[in-house]
Amino acid sequence: MNIVDGTKVECSRCDELISLDDANVLGKTHNKSYAKPLCDDCLQNVGVPKGYELERDVSYLKEE
Repeated sequence: MNIVDGTKVECSRCDELISLDDANVLGKTHNKSYAKPLCDDCLQNVGVPKGYELERDVSYLKEE
């Protein structure tokens, strides 16, 4: 996951820049290094597939 300007991340599906406050991150249950940020619209389309976890609050990743 590539953080842009310390406070934004690019949606892995539509490439929209979203703030870390609004980002959702899909991760694999058994692979903690896998993290795909999604905007709200893409999350609605994709959902949370079996074997994945959803993290809604990733604001702790901000680099100020």
